[in-house]
Amino acid sequence: MLLQINGYLMSFFDSEYSENENEFIESRDLPASIKKAKTLVEEGKTFINQNFLEEVVDLCIENYRYRDALSLIDTLLEVAPYNADLFLQKGICLVQLNQNRRAMKFVDKSLSLNPVDVDALAEKALININLKNFEEAQRILQQALAIEPKNELIYYRFGKLYQMKELYPKAAEYFEKAAELDPEFSEAVFQTAISYEYGNNYEAALGAYDRYLDIEPNCEVGWFNRGIVLEGLNKPEKAINSYELSLAIDDHFTDAWFNLGNLFADLGKFDQSIECFKNVLKLERDDEAAYFNIATIYEEKEDYVTAIKFYSRAIKKDSGYHEAFLGRGYCFYKLNKVRSALRDFRLALAANYFSDEVWDVSLRENFQIDESTILRINELIELYQENPTDLSVAKELSKKYSEIYAIDKAIDYLFKVLQLQPNDGESYYQLAKLYFQKKMSKHGLYYLKKAFSVKSAIKQKFSTSFPGVSQSKLFIALMEDNSIFQVR
Repeated sequence: MLLQINGYLMSFFDSEYSENENEFIESRDLPASIKKAKTLVEEGKTFINQNFLEEVVDLCIENYRYRDALSLIDTLLEVAPYNADLFLQKGICLVQLNQNRRAMKFVDKSLSLNPVDVDALAEKALININLKNFEEAQRILQQALAIEPKNELIYYRFGKLYQMKELYPKAAEYFEKAAELDPEFSEAVFQTAISYEYGNNYEAALGAYDRYLDIEPNCEVGWFNRGIVLEGLNKPEKAINSYELSLAIDDHFTDAWFNLGNLFADLGKFDQSIECFKNVLKLERDDEAAYFNIATIYEEKEDYVTAIKFYSRAIKKDSGYHEAFLGRGYCFYKLNKVRSALRDFRLALAANYFSDEVWDVSLRENFQIDESTILRINELIELYQENPTDLSVAKELSKKYSEIYAIDKAIDYLFKVLQLQPNDGESYYQLAKLYFQKKMSKHGLYYLKKAFSVKSAIKQKFSTSFPGVSQSKLFIALMEDNSIFQVR
């Protein structure tokens, strides 16, 4: 979800300036204005051109040129060391550069020179919001509101405070108040919409986005977010129209192409969907999700050969893309290429590694045998020889052997356990893991199915460790294919 507006502020300022401060030559060229300002500073003419330099600072801030603004502010402070506005502007620039703690020093300096400056209080509140000092931010905002009860910026900051606290209805209430005080305060209307949306009040969010777009009709993000809300309201055709309007403003807006592609796919308009994702790839050639989505569409169309091609491209871009391995594996399975399907299933497990270290083969490839592990293995062997029916010793031996990648020995000890305790679901589960490590996927699936059959809780354990895998079409197909389970 996009939270920031890509605003475009056009500033008209005279970049050429004579030493008579009342003589300006009109220009829209901000870089030329900055260059002229720096030249005046280098020539030692800061003091007599103070007004001009302050105007350039204002323009730099309006146009997000914060580092240029900081350079000029520092110069101006040399000739005007008690100018509260300059300290505030320096703080504003540092906040925008994500240097909140440093910014606080300069905002406090501004307030020491003008303690009732509501703009400075609002900026100090914002810094505290950014630093998650919510109680302090609220105290400052209440102080500012006592000075100016109808200041829209203060209500806006209250909205940001509650938004950060995820109190979205409260945030919307304050943003609405800010917009009520200043009907042209488009950012307040936008954040009202965001707050309604995050609070799952889609009808109210749609109304707020419509109000925002009345003010800023050429904002592609506004139309894009409106499309998301319309999807939430189950109005796909209107959502498509909104995404298309977003793209009419900026046809390089990859998120809009992506959402439009997904929506066309949901509606069964596969050719249009593929075209959208291909447009994403024209803009971002390395977008593995676009390749994946194209593959899923071809899979839906039962064109498994083409689907495999696009799944493979997704995997080439992201070797850990477990969903792509599962998708490609299913396509191999449908083409009766079971060995390739089993290989992709094993690779999906490795790529989907989360918490169970034994699945991650790559960690074992360069293993180092710890001396204490060897000593413990020797102790366990002696204990097992003394009492071969002690299943806890056999299980620990299997675990220790797997730690040093002696997989065959680890498997042997699990079979010793199962000879005495044939319904031990955990041992079957460990066997499955070990066979997957040996790249013997058919055996892995066989013992995984055995584990599920003797202890149903293991299926939930597997699902938790590998979210998405257990519900994949490939996994379901493999588990239902009895021809796979003719092993040991």
